[in-house]
Parts: sequence; structure tokens; C-alpha cells
Amino acid sequence: MTTQGSATLVAQAEVAMALAEVSEGVVPSQALLDALGMDIEECGITNTILVNELPPFASIYLSQDGNIGGQSHAEIAGFYLAISARVPPNPDYLSSLLYLLGQILKKEAEFLDIDIDIDKPRAKAIENAKFTLVRHHLAPWLVPYLLRVKQLSGSENPVWAELGLDLISSILRPGIPRSLERDLDQPTQEPIQAFGDSAEFITWVTTPALSGVIVAPADLARMARDLGLATRIGRKRFVLEGLTQQDGRAILGAFDRFVATQRDLYLARSAEFDVLHSWCYRSVTTQKRIRATLEME
Repeated sequence: MTTQGSATLVAQAEVAMALAEVSEGVVPSQALLDALGMDIEECGITNTILVNELPPFASIYLSQDGNIGGQSHAEIAGFYLAISARVPPNPDYLSSLLYLLGQILKKEAEFLDIDIDIDKPRAKAIENAKFTLVRHHLAPWLVPYLLRVKQLSGSENPVWAELGLDLISSILRPGIPRSLERDLDQPTQEPIQAFGDSAEFITWVTTPALSGVIVAPADLARMARDLGLATRIGRKRFVLEGLTQQDGRAILGAFDRFVATQRDLYLARSAEFDVLHSWCYRSVTTQKRIRATLEME
């Protein structure tokens, strides 16, 4: 007999797998699109953002160098092995993680539909796997990532990103909300260091795990356009290097404003998602470092 709890898990699993399909550029069936409240046009816009602006690899947003691979990639691969799941070629790719979440949710639903007293340890292991995947390998980067997708989509209510946020929220069941603004305004006990040179600045702001911001190529193009600077074609660090060579101080000012918008973005949902707390703190540190650098020039 299907219980209310198992029906919820199945629904969550279907959402996770539908989100995975869209992230891969696969257009779900019309029936599923209708159920999700999406259309083909939005699927195309979402996929364009993922391909051109925000590569959906967890390691980019979790690693200390902002690149694909590394320790975070290895940790996610280790999670697959720990639950006896096949490790895909790109274990930290968003669609791989969402498909895995969908499979775990379906398996959890199956146990709710039977007498779990038959195998309580197994049922508990599946539940633990779900929370570990979401808490440690998805939410810490996917929540701010989805907020950036919403910003870049140009839509007031981008369904794909909001469905992803709703899915994470429904699984993690937020605790007591608390405001971060007062904490963020407190003076830091550690001295704030200005950036030693443009290379250090570029490395910092293009590494989300350090800076607390996710910079997309469109952000750099907009800054260049607003400042009347020429842009290169290439990776973000290469483009940003060219911009700082033209007018480093102006770029620092532009990033000061950009980081402030990202902090506000996180604050608006920080009561719902605890993972945004660390992103808020890192973005504030980045803004303080930028301003310290501007004061030195």
C-alpha cells in the first residue's frame, strides 16, 4: 500500500530526475513539462545558461582552486562507492547527482511501502545516504548556483531553478530561521588583507570556495560594457586579466558592487538555507578585501 510519505518521496524523485534531464539538454515529455509548469522555451534558456555561463560541476564551486576535479571530485566519487553505486564518468556533474538522488528517493519510498521492521538497518542506511548526498554534495553549492541561474535567466520566476530550490528545502526541512545581517555587520577579529596584485585578485574572485561569489562570463561582459572596456574571448580568468590591465581600479569598483548584490541575494534566502551562511561570510570578506585594496591605490 502506498503511504503519504512514500508518495512524497516518489514525487521528489520524479522532480529530481526531470531537473536532471533538463540540465542535460533533454526536453522532458509534454506531460511532464505540464506537471512541472515548464515549457520548451524555458528548457532551452536553462540549458544555455548551464552550458555557456555556469558549468554544472560541483567541484568548480567546492574546490579551493575553482577547477573541475580535485578533492571535492574525489569525495563525491567516494560517496558513490560508499553506497555501492556505479561511479559515472563525471560523478560531480549536476545531472549525475540529481539522477542519483532520484534513485535513492525511489528506493526509500519502496521501503516505506513495506514493513520496514523487516530490514530497519537497510532503511536507515538509505535515509542516511539521501541526507548525506543533499547536505554534503548538493546543497552546499547547488543552492547559490540555482540562485545565480535565477538571476541570469532574465525571468521573474524561472521554474527549473525554483523547483531545484524547493526540492532541497523539502528534503532538508529548514530549522529555526535566524537573521545573518547583524552577524555580518560585526567587526572581524582578523585583519583584512588587501590583494597583493591583480593575479591574486583574479584567482580569488573566480574561485567560489574562496570568494563566496559565482562569476559568470555574462557578468564580466556587462562590467566591460558599463565601463567602456574591451573584452577578450576565452576563460573567465583570461578575460578578467585583460580587463584589469585596462583599468584595474574600475574593475575593483565594479566587483565591489557585484559582490554586494550577491551578498543580498544570499541574505534573502539565508533563513531558508543554512548553507548560504558561509557564502554570505565569504562574500563579505571579499568585499572588505576589495575595499582595502582600493584604499591603498
